Amino acid sequence: KNVQFKQGFAVMPICFGISFTKTLMNQARALVHIYSDSSVGISTGAVEMGQGVNTKILQVAAHVFGISTDAIRINTTNTFRIANTSPSAASATADLNGKATQMACKELINRLKEVLSDDYNLIEKDKITFKDNCVFYQNKPTDITWKALVNAAFMKRVNLSEHAHYATPSVFFDWNTAKGHPFAYHVYGTAAITVTVDCLRGTYQIDSVKVVHDAGKSMNLMVDKGQCEGGIVQGIGWMTMEELVYDKMGRLRSNALSTYKIPDIYSVPKDIDIRFLEPTEDNLAVFNSKAVGEPPLMYGIGAYFALRNAIKDSNTCLPDRQAEGSLAFDAPMTAEKVLMGLMG
Repeated sequence: KNVQFKQGFAVMPICFGISFTKTLMNQARALVHIYSDSSVGISTGAVEMGQGVNTKILQVAAHVFGISTDAIRINTTNTFRIANTSPSAASATADLNGKATQMACKELINRLKEVLSDDYNLIEKDKITFKDNCVFYQNKPTDITWKALVNAAFMKRVNLSEHAHYATPSVFFDWNTAKGHPFAYHVYGTAAITVTVDCLRGTYQIDSVKVVHDAGKSMNLMVDKGQCEGGIVQGIGWMTMEELVYDKMGRLRSNALSTYKIPDIYSVPKDIDIRFLEPTEDNLAVFNSKAVGEPPLMYGIGAYFALRNAIKDSNTCLPDRQAEGSLAFDAPMTAEKVLMGLMG
């Protein structure tokens, strides 16, 4: 057996509920304008902070209207346009604001179908669809373009603006009894994490993280994969280096980047392999997608247990070190704690 280097392995399953546990926050609004030049403007309460929510809202509108994303503009978040916004948090931002956007777009589509029925003699409105910037009837393309239809609606003085409100149905929670149905749905997944510990120095590296993750029917695989990768690295940092240190007076000493270590590019595992599960049932998210925000963070917990297993293996190989099972549970598993655990 190799005495200096030990590998550790751990499996980390997750089951993560999606919704704000404070029920009143599970609501969102969207304001959608179709302009007379056939372009579309959308305002929601979502704050884009790199998680890709604007991209997904753009995709929702493009899908419902059947038009190119180039014709759609997502406006900056502003409470003059969208009031009483819920926080962009709880992994529910795309779900809530995306659903509100979908509702507004569908209402506008219904008005446009009325125009098609009255002016273009497309009587069976349930057989009208929109795709490739064109109107389809009975699954066949017509010569009616999106631009021509919008112009016709504008000439008829049809309202081309809609404000929609979405509130997640069937969620509730009684804080007095700690019972209820607080989540719209759950996200599932499992990560297998392998680490290597230098038992002489106490240093370590994360060799690989292999994940099978439930993202539902992903609206954007690149966005969702990026969210998973970022969440995993953040979770590893949370469990291995982000240590809160207080002095005897109770003052926080790890209050700056010089004393509070966060993961950087050198902390990223050599191999991150993410596979998405195929969706098997409907849910309350947009187009049967699922939230990809906080859930992957939890995979980082597996890094802590993989390191712990490597330390325990090293200690049981040498009789002068502590016995297996006596290693304290103390996160994060910093290099200093690894070294002290190896010393017994």
